[in-house]
Amino acid sequence: MKIINDLQTNCRTSYQELSRKYGVSANAIRRRILNLEESGVISGYSITLSPAMTNTDSLFALLTTDGSRDEAEMVDEIGSCKYVMAAASYSNGTYALVAEYHGPEELQELGTFLRTLKSVEHVELHTFIRSWGSKMKLTKTHLRVLAPLLEDPRLPIVDVAQKTGLTARRVRRLIGELEEGGALRFTALIELGATTSLPFIARIHWDEKKATYSVIADWLVKEFMLQHRETYVSASEPVIFSLLVAENLTELIETVHSIRQNKHITSVAPMIGIYHKYFSSYRHERLKQMVKEVS
Repeated sequence: MKIINDLQTNCRTSYQELSRKYGVSANAIRRRILNLEESGVISGYSITLSPAMTNTDSLFALLTTDGSRDEAEMVDEIGSCKYVMAAASYSNGTYALVAEYHGPEELQELGTFLRTLKSVEHVELHTFIRSWGSKMKLTKTHLRVLAPLLEDPRLPIVDVAQKTGLTARRVRRLIGELEEGGALRFTALIELGATTSLPFIARIHWDEKKATYSVIADWLVKEFMLQHRETYVSASEPVIFSLLVAENLTELIETVHSIRQNKHITSVAPMIGIYHKYFSSYRHERLKQMVKEVS
């Protein structure tokens, strides 16, 4: 659903903005979002600093295991590492995770942690190419506005004004600066396996002699707009890990078949999702600390 993609890009996008974009009433948009929340497709909302604000690198990792561990237990153990932001179990005893870190020492610590987990047989670490956002000086007033938004990122401006003692006009201006400055990300948290959706990762190799990673990544987003959730482009080899959802196994097979038809793609291997979980990120915790320091 396109609304999900919009809320992942900026969860503060208003009902009125979405109404104008899709040509339906604001009340209809509101009901659709409430349905997404009540069904568990949207599990919550979050605000994090951009990587540029914290100088953090990110990676996507795949763990191959012997399949002896309970999936939820294993995901929790992976998530116990302070660098891990999200982890998931996939078919054939495979686990995937997204992590963030500062420099080679923390990267080495993360790799050691993953390789020494019980039942792990092989670990792949892929630093991925992503948007760094921008640096921005957050004033005490910015942080004052962010305090109630950390509890509810979609809190209406009038409520933020009431909680901060600022005028609604000033709150609107400050939030606008935060949204446009590129220093923060306001995003919806999506439960990929909610309702009847079938999440999967497509491991995609392409011929880098014929196309750049941006050509492939842009094509995936455009071609599978309603199914696409995230794409991680490895910085070390021509491989993309694209997180997609399908309504059923038939649609999954058809999607993989369609990806294979791209003339620049040499192979596609799907992994079906079983269980996933989000964990608190360094960038989110750093923002909380900054807000606390001025409160």
